[in-house]
Amino acid sequence: MGRLPGDAIFPIPRGWVLDLTDRIDAVAAGFMRRMCRARLAWRQGCWAALSIGAIDDPDFLVRATGSADWLDASASDLILGFAELSITMSARQLIEAAFHSCPPGYLGVLRKLHGEAPAYPAFYAHLHRVFSSNDPRDRLRARSLQQVGGLNETKIEAALALQDVALLTPVALTRFHSVQTALVAEAQAAAARRLNVHLTDDDISAAFAAGREGFQPWFYRLLRQSKPEHALPTDSEPDLDRVDGENAKQIGMAMGNCLDVERVMPRSLSGIWSLVHWRPENIVFALRRFDIGWAVTEVHLPRNAGPSASDVRKVADRVRPLGILCPVPADPEPNLRVLSDAFGGWKIGDVWDFDEG
Repeated sequence: MGRLPGDAIFPIPRGWVLDLTDRIDAVAAGFMRRMCRARLAWRQGCWAALSIGAIDDPDFLVRATGSADWLDASASDLILGFAELSITMSARQLIEAAFHSCPPGYLGVLRKLHGEAPAYPAFYAHLHRVFSSNDPRDRLRARSLQQVGGLNETKIEAALALQDVALLTPVALTRFHSVQTALVAEAQAAAARRLNVHLTDDDISAAFAAGREGFQPWFYRLLRQSKPEHALPTDSEPDLDRVDGENAKQIGMAMGNCLDVERVMPRSLSGIWSLVHWRPENIVFALRRFDIGWAVTEVHLPRNAGPSASDVRKVADRVRPLGILCPVPADPEPNLRVLSDAFGGWKIGDVWDFDEG
């Protein structure tokens, strides 16, 4: 912070802006104070000019004044010329002299930065290219930035990094607090698109706008609309039905348990896990793919009854011809059964204790 007469406090820029302003102030004393007291829009226009090296570039002064005499000016004269001329120019004129144009909306977005200088000089040129572009994605990017109220450099950088038009909305840009969060959301949207080719940009935009559902990320609702496409060894068997978002609740009602969409979607889209309903026996078993092939890791009976070794053996006999592994847990020796009872017994679920997270 610096001080004005009467002990008024004004902010001093940092980083590359401070370095360049120091150079100007060394030749034209008082420039830094004048700059710090200026309006927000002018400061941004000045910094945009500084970002292209205006104090060392005679072409900037040639464009600003129309005089070619600046081409022969010394280094100190260029700095002094910038200091004296820039304070007579508007923010728009400074940007036009720096980038040859000031496209609609560009200065308005810079004004939303509230007098904060971006971390890198290239920020101004990158943003200017977006607002000058005729590319539909850039036009959407620029329009969305104009509609976001609380803008900062991070949100703008996130908008510049995004390529998925479904996330180039004012609502989405408001929620991105870093480039990384924006790219994570973009990766999630890409995964949803691959798994459900019928999803539209509007579907993704609406899901993101709706936010989280309970404790689940926003894209879960998109994935629940998808159908698993990876092959299972049970696909060609008429009595074995893959459990997905469409039939999960119906099968759960038939079995009298809590099986529903949430228990199978989007987990069953992973390509390494699935539930299968053995219709004639009304048994549901889980398949998990390992490096040695598919294996049964869970067996579920109607009304959540605990499976016995004979139930598991029945499933094993059914899936073994399909090349699916299904180990049957052995019971303890009779004289050791007391240990089994003391610790709750050996159950099929205890044998397959895998982290599916």
